[in-house]
Amino acid sequence: MGKIAILGSGNGACTYAAYLGKKGHEVRLYDQERFKDNLTAIREAGGMNLLAEGNMVANKAQEEGFGPISMVTTDAAAAIEGVEVIMVVIPGFGIAPIAKAIAPYLKANQIVMLNPGQVFGALEFLNTLRLCGNHEDVTICEAASNIFACRRVGPTTCRMSAIKYAMEVAAIPAERVDYCVSKLDEFFPKLFIPYPSTIYTSLTYTNLVLHPGPSILNMGRIEWGKGNFDFYWEGMTPGVCRNMEAIDIERRALGRVLGCDLDDFLFVNQRYYGHPERNTIHEFFTKSEVHGGTGPSAPHDLHYRYVSEDIPCAFVPIEAVSKVLKVETPAITAIITLASIANQEDYRETGRSLKYMQLEGLDRDGIVQRFLTGK
Repeated sequence: MGKIAILGSGNGACTYAAYLGKKGHEVRLYDQERFKDNLTAIREAGGMNLLAEGNMVANKAQEEGFGPISMVTTDAAAAIEGVEVIMVVIPGFGIAPIAKAIAPYLKANQIVMLNPGQVFGALEFLNTLRLCGNHEDVTICEAASNIFACRRVGPTTCRMSAIKYAMEVAAIPAERVDYCVSKLDEFFPKLFIPYPSTIYTSLTYTNLVLHPGPSILNMGRIEWGKGNFDFYWEGMTPGVCRNMEAIDIERRALGRVLGCDLDDFLFVNQRYYGHPERNTIHEFFTKSEVHGGTGPSAPHDLHYRYVSEDIPCAFVPIEAVSKVLKVETPAITAIITLASIANQEDYRETGRSLKYMQLEGLDRDGIVQRFLTGK
């Protein structure tokens, strides 16, 4: 069995920790001091209970149960010391703070995996390490999505409704992806698909199509009803889904210019969850048992992560790079503008801009090189 550190204390991080602990791995769970209250009950219990539901979890009886966690801490040095694989499972806006927290302690030959990195998260993490004075030969890799569809439903309980059938992963430096997969296989055997660069995994991040557009297009309903509707089964009407298709076309167009032949959004979700017979976005998500059908699930307001995370951490960098490369993004641009007005925040200023990502002034080849080498 392996030794692994999970950084974060939300839905995903706690599910990863419980799942891997139940599999017999030595798990350390870390979060920053400001989130210490999230960890108290887990530390006292010595781990977390895992519940499984839905058709996307095979062998439910085998997956359910108590997952011991050997260390629950706000001490970053203790959490990652002597650990080869470090999994970061946090929202996009937490990537830089976590990088700052572990920068003084991260050593050569350690692997940091973002689950996911949203768009260009691996590059943001690496940039942050360097700005903090860490120039160790570490590998930063990212998955295109979270492995689990899950929720933390109590202080020491997580519920997972799906484990994806496959997961795309890439690394910086790009040439180390196969090495990363060989290490990750110890924890999630035969799950990861190696991709040529984190451009692929960033632009395959499905939440960028799934969340911001439907949230803004359902703005009135969200604000009036405080989330009292099924976001997927009810909110993804034919017109909303046509806008999602437009966003999908725009992200794939950017991918082509950057040398990446990306799978379409619907196909990626079929790879994750099955159901190839559902052959449109509308049909897939208005019938998806993983996503909907259990009652109200919409955001309670427009500051929920579907907007406050996915627009600054996904839409903003896509639009910024697209402008440099002369790729048209009318749907993405419109959603950024509407969200910025609605939330009274200029997401183009607060999000992952070219300057923030250290991509300003680079041409197409220079941008690609940064993702391949980190330099």
